[in-house]
Amino acid sequence: MESVESETALLTTLYEMLGHLEASGANLERGNWTLAQAHAAHPTAEYWAVIEPALATRNLTAVRSPLDAYFTATRSQSVDSTTHLEAARQALRDAIAAIAGTGPESTRTQAAALAELAESIAAEFAEGVENDQIVNIEEYQDAWGFFQVLSAELPRVLDAAPTSGREAAAEARADLESLSRGPFDQFIDQLGTRVIDADSARERLAHLASAIRAAFGISKSTGPTPAVQVATIRQMLSDALNLYRSGLTDQAYERAANAYLQGFEALEPALLERGHRELVERLELDFKAVRDAIREGRSVEEIAQLIAKVNAGLDEVEEVLA
Repeated sequence: MESVESETALLTTLYEMLGHLEASGANLERGNWTLAQAHAAHPTAEYWAVIEPALATRNLTAVRSPLDAYFTATRSQSVDSTTHLEAARQALRDAIAAIAGTGPESTRTQAAALAELAESIAAEFAEGVENDQIVNIEEYQDAWGFFQVLSAELPRVLDAAPTSGREAAAEARADLESLSRGPFDQFIDQLGTRVIDADSARERLAHLASAIRAAFGISKSTGPTPAVQVATIRQMLSDALNLYRSGLTDQAYERAANAYLQGFEALEPALLERGHRELVERLELDFKAVRDAIREGRSVEEIAQLIAKVNAGLDEVEEVLA
């Protein structure tokens, strides 16, 4: 039997994938094919390697086909893109429902996943918005898309909160409403646009996550120290290189993807809080370069050089977070 934390992490990832589709769809409605395609790529390019083993054990890997079909449609600017988008959305919703199941413990697990989603929104928002203005449109839209999923899923979950958690559930609803009327009131696709109540958004999202957990009596798990986290990331990258050297390309890609999604992403909020936006953005690109090189079948030497570049950036991370 897998742990609740494992189920929670899987659900959170699927919620984020659905959020990327929401952002993609909003761009699609505005005829912005470039950003529609960028967001459509994330579910498979960024997340798939991480969750495929867990989906395989549940016979849910068929969700990949509609995701690929939608990405292909956006890339070719197909007139059927909207149809493929809805099919991809539904495939993710079905997978979420299959994993979540039913019953009180299921609702509690969904609540834990939605609390983590709220924290993911805060992290993406912090990267996308600075001084009340959008400075990274894709990251802001990630936050917006994730929030659409949170808004759709959370009210039903809060309705099932136990009697002891009703006060906290009411606080969570108030936070959700405030955020809906504030920073996530409308979809934005222009850099430099001012965002309503941006200065309080991260605090409100943190309180929302805390209120969700309080409503269901969930304790937030404490993660490793930054030093331990960085050491884990370095080991994952080393593993990826060794796997690639052995000809195990898929496993190497999965390990490299985990180094970012399960490693560096957790450090981003602390780095942003300390004013190191450029370091975060640079390392995000460096991690992506490693993944892309593995996928494209570049030489072992080139991938080793790219990993060395990431490790140099991690040296800076350790200094900042020491």
